[in-house]
Amino acid sequence: MKNIPIIELSQNEKTIYVFGIDSSLLKKIAYYNPREFDREEGIQRNFKPVRSKAIAEYIDSDDSIMANNIIINLELRKINLTCAEVFNNNEFNIDKIISKAKELNYPVNKIAFVIDGQHRLRAFDYTKIKNFNLIVTALVDLTLAEVAELFVKINYYQVPVNKSIVFDLLGINPKIFPEYFILHRIINRLNEELESPFFNQIKMLGMGNGFVSQATLISAIDKYKLQITIKNTKITTDEENIIYNILWIYFNTIKQQFLDLWNSNTSIITKSVGIRALIWLINDYIIEYQRKNKEFNLKNLTADFNKVNADFWDSVSNYGGEKGVRIIYDNLKKIIFN
Repeated sequence: MKNIPIIELSQNEKTIYVFGIDSSLLKKIAYYNPREFDREEGIQRNFKPVRSKAIAEYIDSDDSIMANNIIINLELRKINLTCAEVFNNNEFNIDKIISKAKELNYPVNKIAFVIDGQHRLRAFDYTKIKNFNLIVTALVDLTLAEVAELFVKINYYQVPVNKSIVFDLLGINPKIFPEYFILHRIINRLNEELESPFFNQIKMLGMGNGFVSQATLISAIDKYKLQITIKNTKITTDEENIIYNILWIYFNTIKQQFLDLWNSNTSIITKSVGIRALIWLINDYIIEYQRKNKEFNLKNLTADFNKVNADFWDSVSNYGGEKGVRIIYDNLKKIIFN
């Protein structure tokens, strides 16, 4: 099979791949998960065959056009592939995805989660035309929280979604997104408690006032394995309060140390790339302080952050994306821990 040409672009530190793909090929790797049937991880509205049948009738009509894109989350981690292996030389190597899945005995039809466009794609179950070139926007290895936030944003600003689903998705409880339940409670406390360094500055629904979204914080804590680091120190009692106190003390130190930057909407220290790098660095603090038998407190953290000149943040202000996160993290680690 010939590789598929792509357009690669970046939006708000996320890499996006846009390409055209035959409907039958996309259906081969795509899957859906309506919330009505999966209360643990379901994202989509429930499937209504009548909608797909109406779309199918249009597709089979003369001069039909489907100019709007289908948005997917390519879950490459499930089959041990990276973006670089699948997207290179401005092409999408879908053969590699299919062959790798078969090699690992992983279901081929569980690789591309359809975030938006399930009724359009499912319409081809009812069409006479089975091969139709579709426009696809692909993101890669988003977390469940990021997929949920993107789904809500898409449907909030376009076709209204049932408000109960919106509240249900983002009002996380122990039975829904259980791996994020504690983090959701912690982030909510940091946003609501008056003395918190993040008081009223977290966009709990990913929109509105504030400089950082709930999804950014949860995804960073999850991606950089903060919970795992804490558990490996054998501090497991009352995990919620431990993580909350660590984040509160840590970011309160940063706020006090760089107050002007913290209160600025343009400083990289309060942008996603800066926040993510700082969360990544917490792991090093925990490991280093345990090794030296130092207490994780405001006094010790302040002494360490005194090594970071305010000018440092200007020097990294133009960085973005995951590459920027790593550059900021590596430089901070070098300055603080030498």
